[in-house]
Parts: sequence; structure tokens; C-alpha cells
Amino acid sequence: MPKTYNALTKKIGLAIVSILSLVACEKDLNDIAVGIVDKNDFSTGDTAVNIIAYNINIDSNRVDGNNEQKQPLTLLGVTQNDNFGHMRSAIASQMYLPITGVNFGENTVIDLVVLDIPYYATKDAEDQEAVDPDTGEPILDDDDNPVMVPSFQIDSIYGNTNQAFNITVNELGTFLNALNPENPTENQKYYSDKVFQLKDEIYSGSFLPNRNDTVLYVERRYLDNDPNTVDDIDTVKATNAQPTMKFFLDQNFFKTRFVDHQNSSDFASNDNFIHYFRGVYIDAQGQDGSLINPLFSQANITIYYTDDQIRDEDDDEDLNGNGTNGEEGVTVRTKQIMIFPLSGVRAGNYQRNYDGALIQNYLINPNKDDGEDKLFAQGAAGSEVIIELFNDGNLDYFRDQNWLINEANLTLYIDGDQKEVPERLFLYNKDYNSLLYTYMFEGLEIYGGELEYDSDGNPESYKFRITKFVSDILNPSDPKAPNKLALRNYLSTDLPANISFDTITEDYNFIPKGVILKGNLPENEDKKLKLEIFYSKLNETNN
Repeated sequence: MPKTYNALTKKIGLAIVSILSLVACEKDLNDIAVGIVDKNDFSTGDTAVNIIAYNINIDSNRVDGNNEQKQPLTLLGVTQNDNFGHMRSAIASQMYLPITGVNFGENTVIDLVVLDIPYYATKDAEDQEAVDPDTGEPILDDDDNPVMVPSFQIDSIYGNTNQAFNITVNELGTFLNALNPENPTENQKYYSDKVFQLKDEIYSGSFLPNRNDTVLYVERRYLDNDPNTVDDIDTVKATNAQPTMKFFLDQNFFKTRFVDHQNSSDFASNDNFIHYFRGVYIDAQGQDGSLINPLFSQANITIYYTDDQIRDEDDDEDLNGNGTNGEEGVTVRTKQIMIFPLSGVRAGNYQRNYDGALIQNYLINPNKDDGEDKLFAQGAAGSEVIIELFNDGNLDYFRDQNWLINEANLTLYIDGDQKEVPERLFLYNKDYNSLLYTYMFEGLEIYGGELEYDSDGNPESYKFRITKFVSDILNPSDPKAPNKLALRNYLSTDLPANISFDTITEDYNFIPKGVILKGNLPENEDKKLKLEIFYSKLNETNN
């Protein structure tokens, strides 16, 4: 995936020279205008255009990763917000076989089954003291000094991180297709309102995000065939010590469906396996909590088990504990692990409830004729802002002005004190679901949309430059029909996938963060939403 639009345009520089030559850049226009103004042929001016903006509900967004060039993040959790209402999100995912295949050996007993989902996390500069997860007491080394371990901050988490909520895990009953069954030449698309069939519940429990959950302790009780004693404890750390969510799944379920069934053809290939075991469905329930974009590409289910292995003892070894060293072909109870990655197709399910939230009436009864005083831009099947720049009452007037548009801007101001707002918003052509020219060919710096701050460091506004879009509409000789614009939060999947420059924007949206903006009402509001146009005009005396 390209990192910037500048990089993309370099790859097709010659191919778009003819396009770019048709539209002079802002600096060129200004320079030309200055030269002409000096000759008293042209004058410059600016105007503010009253526009109409309102909110619409988005019933669902695309949530699958079946497009290799567009990989959305997953979303898990639950949250309650006075402005945007209640939301919960679940993840449905296939699971693949281990690379080495499946062989659980003989006389197998499961010690632990763990669903492990990493967070996106950033390591702090300083380490912290290790704490026993059961007692809460500091862990000391042999010299009675505190054991120091890495400290992390979780990225991509939203809501009340101090409020626990419930997590359930079920066997997935719905088969997830990578290709469209009705047209196998196309990728299958899954949307966030899809209802999935569920089978056996294999986990249910309270969950609270833990930024320092970096270690797993596995009790081994079956090395001596006596489950009443702990024979050994494995301390399992990720290679990079990254914190993860850990859910301990039903061992009896995996004993029956996996260990006892291992010699079946269902474990012969991934294709067979995903038809036998269709995956897992991870859901969240609760009135409040947090929503997490986890690092799901590294999630897995690990089975820790003990089995019988046939070994030859060295002369000084007594592996089976019978008091005799150096025996051949002895049966030894052995610790094992088997890792099943959560790979293949995955999708999600979003559920929103706006009852009692500030946004509710703005979505149920949007004022499409006059616009609104508040605008709500949020993601994850939330709401979008619709912006109508011109109407039948003013469009002909502005076209008749015969202006050369030097610059056209939309500035949206944040309504009130809001701290956690999107770092960037995304503006596109709603009528055609297409990217704007400035976004594709002139880059993010020109296009805009980045959060701007006031002099005190508080979030203040977002600004978009839509010069060519407005110029095309107001061009008196060859005008284009006015189109509605739509505004929502910005995503990595909004980048063009490759140098083919497909202009259609994808309807992914996996960031639940939202912002309330000032609308086009009331009329006397200084920071209301309006279109600012800077132009050059031929003086009538020189016609």
C-alpha cells in the first residue's frame, strides 16, 4: 500500500501531465492574477457562500478483509457516550491449522487453551515493577529486589478503559467465504449488520483491558499423571513482550472436537478444516466499557497439552521416574503446545443504540431543507455529514459572475470542548462515492482534513481545499452538475490501492471515534460552516 499520494503521483507522472496541465495550481493562479491586476485588467475578491449541511445515519460499513489491498482493522468491545450513544462490536474469524499439521500424540491431556489477541501498544521509556496477578504483591528476585518488566500504553482504544465488560466466545456456525458464491470472480463482501449463526459457547467472562498483560503462566499438572499437583509452571512471554488479551477456552470442547478427532480427514488441509471448524465469534456485552482495535492479524488459539512420548534415556537419566537410568523406549510424559492462527476470512458486527443520546434527533429528523446547528461525524456504522454547496437559488448567480476560482475552502469548527476527536476527517463526493481530485492528485497537504488546534493547544477545526471541485461547478462555459459531499473520519483504507487510481471510495469504517462540528446554522454564528471562495474577475470596463 502506498504511503503518500506524492509517491503515487511520481509513479504515473507522465501519465497525468496532460491532466494537471488543464488545471493551474494555486500559486500559478495567484501569480498570474497579480500580473494582470497590475495592468488593471482583473480584480480579486472573496466571498462566503451559505450552504446546507445535515446528518445521515450509516446503517452498516464493510468489515471484511477479503480485498488484499484494503485491510481494515477489527473492532471489539462496548462503549456508552452521551453524545453518540451505545455501541458494541464483535469479531468473526476463521482459524487455520498449524504449519506443522495436527498430531496430538497419545494419552493426551489438555492443560490450557488460550485465545490470545495482541493489542496495538507502545512501550514506555521506563520499566515498571512486576506484580503477581493473583495477589497484587510485587515480585522479587533472589536478592529481594523488585523484578522490573516493560510498561506499555495501549493504542487504538476508545471509551472508558476503567470499566469492565463481558466477553463471550462461541464456535462460529456461519461459513465465511473469501469469494462471492454467486460470482467466484469477485471477493465476498461482509457488512457490519450481518447476523452470524453461533454454536457452542466456549468462553464467557468479565474483561478489563490491561496494558501490561504480557505474561502467561501455564500450570502443568499431568507430567506425573496426578492432576492434584502442579508439576511445573511455564512462563510464556511474547517475543516482543507485547501485551495481549487472553481468554481461557473450554478444554473439554477442544478435547472432543480436536484431540479425539485428530485422525479425521477434517485436519488434512486448511480447506477441510475451515469447513469442519468454521471459526470463532468473539462478542462483547455491557452498558459501558471500551472499544479496541486489536492487532488481530497476530491473534491465535494455543493449546497447551501433555502427551506420551517414547524416548531413550542417557546413561545418567531416569526420564520416567522408575528409579532406573539408561533405559530404551521408555514412555515419558511431555509438555507440548499447538498454535492455531486466526487467519483466513474475518468480519465484524456493529450494533448501535442512540436512545437518549444527543445525536438521536439529528439522525431521526434531519433538516435537509435548512441544515443543522450541529453536525456529527463518526465511524463504525455511525453517522456522516452531508454538505450541499449550492442550490437552485444561488447556483445561477455564482455561475454568472464568471469568476476564475483561485481557492475554495471548507472550514469546520468543533462545537464545544471535545478532547478525543479524530485526527483527520475525510471528504468525498457522496453522489458518486468517489474521491475528490485534490485528494488524489495534489496530496493530503493541499487537500487538508487534518485536525487544527487553537493557541491554547485545544482541538479547534478541520479545513478542506476543494478548489477544482468548485471551479468545475461554477465554470460558465462547461459547468458540471453540483454534487453532494459527505464527511466522515479518515481511514487508512481511503488511500488509493495502486497506481490504477480507482476513484471509487471504499465504505470501510472501523474507527468509532467521533466529533461534533458546528453546522450552517444559526445564521449569526461566526464559526458556522460555510464555503469561502477566493477569485479573480475581469473588470467590466476592460471588456
